[in-house]
Amino acid sequence: MTDSCVVATSTIEEAFVVEVSTEDKDESKQNVTDADSNVDESASISSDVSGNTDIEADEKEGDVQDSEGGHGEDLSILLAFFLLTVDMVGNGVLSFPNSVATLGWIPAHLINVLVAVLSICSGLVLYRLRTTRFSSATSYPQLFLGVFGKKGLVFSRCNTYPLMFLMASAYNYTQSSAWSSLFAGSSLSLKEWMVIAGAVSLLVLQARSFKAMAWTSVIAIMTIIIPIFISFVVIGDMVRNPDLYPVGNHVLFSEYSLSACMVAAMDIVYAYSGIVIFLEIMSSMKYVERFKYALILTETSCCLLYALVGSVVYGLAGDANWLQSPYIDSLQPGAAKTVSMVCIIIHAAIGMLLGGNIFTYAAQRAIEPSFKRLIFGKKNAPYKVAPLTVSKPAAMLWWLLWTTILIFFVVLVNVAIPSFQTYLGFVSSILVSQTCFIWPGLLDLKVFLKKREGKKQLLSAISVFLIVIGFVSLTLGLWGNITEIVKLSR
Repeated sequence: MTDSCVVATSTIEEAFVVEVSTEDKDESKQNVTDADSNVDESASISSDVSGNTDIEADEKEGDVQDSEGGHGEDLSILLAFFLLTVDMVGNGVLSFPNSVATLGWIPAHLINVLVAVLSICSGLVLYRLRTTRFSSATSYPQLFLGVFGKKGLVFSRCNTYPLMFLMASAYNYTQSSAWSSLFAGSSLSLKEWMVIAGAVSLLVLQARSFKAMAWTSVIAIMTIIIPIFISFVVIGDMVRNPDLYPVGNHVLFSEYSLSACMVAAMDIVYAYSGIVIFLEIMSSMKYVERFKYALILTETSCCLLYALVGSVVYGLAGDANWLQSPYIDSLQPGAAKTVSMVCIIIHAAIGMLLGGNIFTYAAQRAIEPSFKRLIFGKKNAPYKVAPLTVSKPAAMLWWLLWTTILIFFVVLVNVAIPSFQTYLGFVSSILVSQTCFIWPGLLDLKVFLKKREGKKQLLSAISVFLIVIGFVSLTLGLWGNITEIVKLSR
């Protein structure tokens, strides 16, 4: 992940340049540049920064190399679909039955459809910004740098990277829970399984390139679909024995507290948090204009899958007190549960690939040049960070180092926080509501609002709606999670 946007030209300039084009085809580039001078001025960072230190030289080298490689690999629409799907389907679908049980039939499905539609709108906003204004932006931080300048860059980093780390931690937690459930009679504790899960995740994280991750994600998709349909059969058999597995209530509207409902609603929002890496995938496609088709196909498929899982499990068990989250853990012991848990372990290990990969690469870009200078001295500076498409032994060993550090902190967070799911809801209410709704709306209004007339004002109205929904979910979600945390602490 790069720290600035560099436009690919015939000669790579040392200055930071943002490529702009008109939203209307009949408007010249010069007119757009003049009209948007405030955007360009905030986005331009001169190469003649004070001091011109080795660190700054490393940064320039990193920008050049990322404009030439980084994650970029000419992904097809099918591979982009696989990456987007595996980034969304996982913890979200496994917790969805619990959300339906808390919210009731109507609110749960309405929220699911609403968030899916708004996620498509947000994704199309990012696509429009990427294709008409900032053609070299390959990440949220780069986009913020182009629109809001250095302060925007810092703000975006402080939100996107913790969210990616949180997503990786959630997958490791899910995997460790599956290990613990698979070997229920083992003497190992959940914390020890977290370490084992971390070792498995570290191994999988060595699939560095997006294309390798895309093909691996096919396995991840299959290993979440299989246990889903197995669980339908097993839970159906379980509820036929009401003495052991009594069926809970089925309601149209929730009978739980408002705070519990907000936590459940934020779990649904978290299920669509894959938007945080849309720009990385978009920038790695062979034909960027096809991203919008992959986006719509993915969001629609995930929405239908969430609705199916939530409807079947809630229809069978209701809000039964034995139904856990993730609901796969509720299956009775047997061959079906064993197969399901093995699938979940594989899925969770692969599922953390994308967020963990992008987070690691960002940390590597920020730390490795200085680390190399400390070890090898300034004589050979500036030091480069190898793009993820490079498979040389040195590049792979450096990648192993940084992924090991990532997994160490992931396991540390899993072990240190007793109620990780509560923590997950608390942080996602702050971060996901911004990345999914507020940021796309703000970026769209900042860049395009003054240029729109007539029917195009509808696009601005949609952006305003995204911002409103984002602030509502941020405020009420944060309140709901804090309230539930207080209840648990008593």
